[in-house]
Amino acid sequence: MNVVGYVISYKSEKTDKYVENKIQQEKIQSFCEQNRLELVKIYTEINHSQPAMRQSLVELMNSAPEKKFSGVLVYTFDRLALEEDIRSWIIQELKSHEIEVYSLTEAPPLSFQQKAEKKSKTIKEKLRDLPSLPEVVTRVTELVQDPKSSAAQLGKIISHDSGLTSRVLRMVNSAYYGFPKQISSIQHAITIMGFNTIKSLVLSSSIFRIFAPKSGTATSLDYKKFWKHSLLTAIASRNIYQKLFFQPDEHIFSAAILHNIGKIILDQYDHDNYAKVLVEVPAPHFGNDVLAVEQKHCDVTHQYIGHFVAESWNLPEMISDVILYHHSPLESKNQHNLTTVVYLGNLLSHLILDYGFFSINSFDDEILSHLGLNEDDLAEIYIELKQEAEQLNDLESFFK
Repeated sequence: MNVVGYVISYKSEKTDKYVENKIQQEKIQSFCEQNRLELVKIYTEINHSQPAMRQSLVELMNSAPEKKFSGVLVYTFDRLALEEDIRSWIIQELKSHEIEVYSLTEAPPLSFQQKAEKKSKTIKEKLRDLPSLPEVVTRVTELVQDPKSSAAQLGKIISHDSGLTSRVLRMVNSAYYGFPKQISSIQHAITIMGFNTIKSLVLSSSIFRIFAPKSGTATSLDYKKFWKHSLLTAIASRNIYQKLFFQPDEHIFSAAILHNIGKIILDQYDHDNYAKVLVEVPAPHFGNDVLAVEQKHCDVTHQYIGHFVAESWNLPEMISDVILYHHSPLESKNQHNLTTVVYLGNLLSHLILDYGFFSINSFDDEILSHLGLNEDDLAEIYIELKQEAEQLNDLESFFK
C-alpha cells in the first residue's frame, strides 16, 4: 500500500515547531516500516497553521487525483485542520479519490491490518498453483548461501542437467565472451565466467524458465525485452558495485537479475489485471508510477509479490531485500549498498535499452549522494554499459 504523511506543528516558536515536526516525521516513518507500507512522501508544513495558507496541504490535495497513494498518515486528525467542518471536508475530498486518512494515535490502525490481510490473501490466491522450485534450483540455492561451496560442486550439479549444461556452454561460447576456441567443459566455463556469475545465471535462468510463457498462453509482457533488461541490469550492478567498493559481491548479480521477477509473476498469475496496468502506464514500465497502478489493478505491486515468492522459495535474504526495495533503496534496513546499486543498474539499463541517451535527471539526488556519485561518474558508467549491451543479443536464449 502506498501512503503519504502530513506533518504540521501548531507551536509558535520556530525551534519548537521544527522539533515537533521532526518527531511526527519519525513516527510516520517508523509506522510505515513496521507495517511494510510504501511511504511515497511526507508533506511538511513549515510556516503557516491556518488552513487557507497551508501550502503543503494544498499540494497534497492537488496530487490526490493522480492516485499515486491510497492513504494519508497524520499524527492526530486535528493536524488536517482544527475546525471540524474543514477537517471533515478534507477527509471526504480525499475519500472521493479512494484515499483514506489515518491517525497514528487516535484510533488503532485496524484498516492497515485489514489491508495487509487482504494483500496476503490476494497473493496466496494468485499463487495458488505456483510450482515449487526444481531440485536443481534448490541445490544451487543452497550452494549460493554456503560460503564454503566450490566450483567443483556447482559443476557437478550443472553436469547432471543436460538442459543447463547446454545453456551454460552456449553462453560461454557466445560473442559476448569472445573466446577464439570452443569451450566444451562446464569446469572450463566456470573458470572463464567466474563462480559467482555462473551460480547467479543458473539460479536466475532456472527461475525464469518456470515463468516462461507457454505456447498459446496470453502474455502482455515483452519477455525478450524483459530478459535483456534483467541481464543488463545485473551486469551494470556488478560493474558499479566493483567500481564503488573495490570488491565483488557474490549476491549482486543474482539480486539484480531477479529484481523484476514480480512483473513476470503478475503477468502469469494475474494476467487480465496486469494487462490493464501495462495499458495505463506508458512504456517503459519503471518508476513509482507503475507501483500505484499495479496496486490499483492487482491489489499488490511487483516488488511485494516478487519478495513474497523469493521468501517462499527460501532465496537468500539479500536477493529478496533487493526485490522489495529496488524502487526505494534507502528504505532497506540491512542492504543499503546492494539496493542502491541495483537501483542505479536498473535505471541505467532502461536509459540504454529504452531511451538511448543519458540523463542525470532520471536519478534521485539523495541516492547519488549516498553513494558519492556525480553526473560524470554515471555518464562514464553509461558509456561502458552501452558497449556491453551491444553484445547481449545472443545471451537471451539462456533464459528460454
